[in-house]
Amino acid sequence: MKRWKIAGLFAMALMVSAAPFQAFATSPEFAYTAEKWASLRDNKLEYGEIADLIHEYNTTVRQNELDYQEYKGKTSTDIAEEYYDSANEVSERISYPDDDSANYANQIASALNSEISVTNLTEQGDSNVDDGEIKRLGYEQQEKNLVQQAQKLMISYYSGKASLATLEDAVTQAETAYTQAQTRKAAGMALQSDLDTAAEAVTNAKASLQSAKSSLEQTKQQLIIMMGWNYNDSVEIGSLPDVDTSVVSKINVTSDIQTAIANNYSVKITERRLANSQSENNRATYTNTRANQKETVSTNVKNAYNSLVLAKDSYDQAKTSYDLAEKERAAAELRLSAGTITKKTYEKQESACLSAKTSMETAKLSFLTAQVTYDWAVAGLASVS
Repeated sequence: MKRWKIAGLFAMALMVSAAPFQAFATSPEFAYTAEKWASLRDNKLEYGEIADLIHEYNTTVRQNELDYQEYKGKTSTDIAEEYYDSANEVSERISYPDDDSANYANQIASALNSEISVTNLTEQGDSNVDDGEIKRLGYEQQEKNLVQQAQKLMISYYSGKASLATLEDAVTQAETAYTQAQTRKAAGMALQSDLDTAAEAVTNAKASLQSAKSSLEQTKQQLIIMMGWNYNDSVEIGSLPDVDTSVVSKINVTSDIQTAIANNYSVKITERRLANSQSENNRATYTNTRANQKETVSTNVKNAYNSLVLAKDSYDQAKTSYDLAEKERAAAELRLSAGTITKKTYEKQESACLSAKTSMETAKLSFLTAQVTYDWAVAGLASVS
């Protein structure tokens, strides 16, 4: 159960009802079906639920929703008036000391600082182009970025898991080599330095494995905290979506670039500021900014597409290499059964196959990451810098 550490409310809930305590969500109960709420509130993280979990339980998104209420429905003029009101309040509180005042220096310094504040607040009001809609767009952009980050973290988690098998195999090989070194030394066929080197290899292999496990756990904790769980909560990480590289051939980059520009949050915010601008200087500034942003979005979408194509090619090559390695492993297994190769020779082929499989899995996840990047770029998150 996703929970918020609010002890008082939790105690109250226990007194009022014996039912399980549910996490507070951003949306009202009628926003989803009972089945959907049950799925969001269980202790399994599904890839397809990330966007909803971020929206309902992420602390940054929840705080932004509260902050937005202050700006909701306000025009740029309304916000400018708030700056002017603040300036007037500060101005009315300014008090200048008498020349013979005992604390003259501090009092005059305070008055001068207040004058500076009045000037700054007035200038902010004069130049303000933000309104409630810009605040909403900015908060929504941040939420979508968090969703993208979480999706990539989940992919990274599985990438880390994929590498564990190879690292565990490296430990096994190092331990086998150490045992062989012990046997050779006992027979007078190896030096102590050879044994020490083999022992060091075991230590290094185990250290690499432990480091990978720790990194994997850190990734998991970061991911579940983003979704509203607490650190060390028992959460099952669901599976990733299937990879379909055929989608690349269906992409129309030219069309997607136009969609990306139309969807881009930064461009939308700039256009809103341009519409709210009162001075020629502001209008000129935001006109130039918008043109530069659109050009940058176009470039970054092209780059994201190129990266997606490269990731597809890398995955295709890695898959071909694994298929070949698996055939060679299967053939080696038959030769081992026939007694024409040693177990050691077969284990080397088996390790090579495992390494190829890990490389294929890593390439597949890299493709999925590139696809997430491209899809979000088109959906409005392409960088404008």
